[in-house]
Amino acid sequence: MNVKILCDSEADKGLLSGQGFACLVDGKILFDTGEASTSLVENMHHMLVSVDDIEAVVISHDHWDHTSGLWEILRRRRGMKVYACPSFSETFKRCVGELGGNLIVSEGAVEITKNIFVTGEIAGTYNEKYLPEQALVIKGEKGVSVLTGCAHPGIINVLKYAKNRIGVEDLYMVFGGFHLAGMGREAIGEIISGLKKFGVQKAGPTHCSGDKAKRIFCGKYLDNFIDIKAGNEFQV
Repeated sequence: MNVKILCDSEADKGLLSGQGFACLVDGKILFDTGEASTSLVENMHHMLVSVDDIEAVVISHDHWDHTSGLWEILRRRRGMKVYACPSFSETFKRCVGELGGNLIVSEGAVEITKNIFVTGEIAGTYNEKYLPEQALVIKGEKGVSVLTGCAHPGIINVLKYAKNRIGVEDLYMVFGGFHLAGMGREAIGEIISGLKKFGVQKAGPTHCSGDKAKRIFCGKYLDNFIDIKAGNEFQV
């Protein structure tokens, strides 16, 4: 199954970088929408992705650097399905409706298209406030992969949730934001050990994961470390 990284803090030459994250899965499921519609639309154009290709948008959590590109997508494609968590803000939900989006609240794990699932709301915190998040589970040709926006509930907790709700066993790849910036080497090492216990073959920490975590993951996963940035395209 194909994955295209559309927005990230790092980008290939010719693409725009930014604080947010967005990627396209299987040519039709947009996961998060980056920090700005301009960079998302420009990078989509560069990577030959049309709004007409997109069947649904999954928003991992209600932070501006994951939602800001959504509004332009909805302006260009009315009726677009938007998967959100029940605890997202009323402002977010109202804006989706006002722009003609079809809001779908993911209370539990749902198969949104063949072999692609949303986990539904997972409890998390940010700055000591409740911040729910959902992840994407992909059953691809190479195995099962989990895609996260920021993993505010903790990446290990996200994997435990996916295992319990969707029946995930060994994992081919885990990638996306792991929210490890500022975390110590020992704590990051423990998280890597936890991923390996889940049988994670490849890891691609990006966005909010932090440069230190990327270096440590690269040292532990070696050739199975995936250096993710806008413009990357790979199979899962």
